[in-house]
Amino acid sequence: MAGSLLESEAGETPALAARQFERLSAVLPALAQLLERTAPPMAATIARGSSDHAADYAGYLFGLRLALATASVPPSLSSVYGRALRLDKALVLAISQSGESPDLLAAVESARANGALTLGLVNQPGSPLGRAVEVEVPIGAGPEHAVAASKTFVLCLTAIVHLVAAWSRDSELLKALEALPAVLGRCGAVDWKDAAGILSAGDGCFVVARGPGLPVAREIALKLKEVCGIHAEALSAAELLHGPVAIASPRLPAIVLGGDDATQASLGEAIERLRAANAKVLLLSDRDRDRAPGLTVVAVGAAPHPLLQPLLAAQAAYPFLAALARTRGRDPDRPPHLEKLTRTL
Repeated sequence: MAGSLLESEAGETPALAARQFERLSAVLPALAQLLERTAPPMAATIARGSSDHAADYAGYLFGLRLALATASVPPSLSSVYGRALRLDKALVLAISQSGESPDLLAAVESARANGALTLGLVNQPGSPLGRAVEVEVPIGAGPEHAVAASKTFVLCLTAIVHLVAAWSRDSELLKALEALPAVLGRCGAVDWKDAAGILSAGDGCFVVARGPGLPVAREIALKLKEVCGIHAEALSAAELLHGPVAIASPRLPAIVLGGDDATQASLGEAIERLRAANAKVLLLSDRDRDRAPGLTVVAVGAAPHPLLQPLLAAQAAYPFLAALARTRGRDPDRPPHLEKLTRTL
């Protein structure tokens, strides 16, 4: 089948991101002022699945731009164990597409009762989670029918960038975010033809990144599993070298997300170790690089700001993954054993 829901919904993202920018430009300055007044000493995130990857991205941006330490809170501490955490004055960010999962609600309600400032990024208007938090920021992706998230994930990331830019008063980042939709619109034309053969026949894959690219590596690994039926493990380039590289081989390819200047040495070392094991490496990059044996470069384009580069990798990957699923005899919109709405305790 051609023209899956996954591809069509991902194709909506650039226009939705432009509308989101205009809408959030009107509401986030007031939230930024609230955050400046409360000055939370730390942040905690609560999410699952693709939303948890978005939360990880928030943790990187909070640290890099606000020097704010961020921890991911397991929802089961509240929902299963009934444990109240000491989160007085902390910022608690909950992210969900539906806003209906009971474990997230339990964790948010507990955090709020224990003195946290609770903020929700939710796509579904009027959701239970949106009512439970003190401040709700609508993602504004509209209905998403494909089981695998695409536009909701990228629009979570753009909303997080907008929040951080407003809070840190970073006019350069805001300007770059305003320019991003046009760049996202070109991601559908990225040429993946040299990459298809690397992944089409295998059943396993590494997805490697560093810094703010790591949450997107986790998202791509999840999509490889649920959409393409490929068991993929997302790893930091540093963690790869602390053990997992031992199983690198010609039968286990790797996707590497090109990073910013600070991560180049680490990513380069990971690539060389993978190539030394004769693993086929697929590099998603905005840089011109020499072709080398065992290294295939996919040029995903250059973002208007380094912090936005991982978003291009995600946006460019969605149509490729849908096509890859079809070559493997799978329907990208109907992953086995999965449903769109998942409620966990």
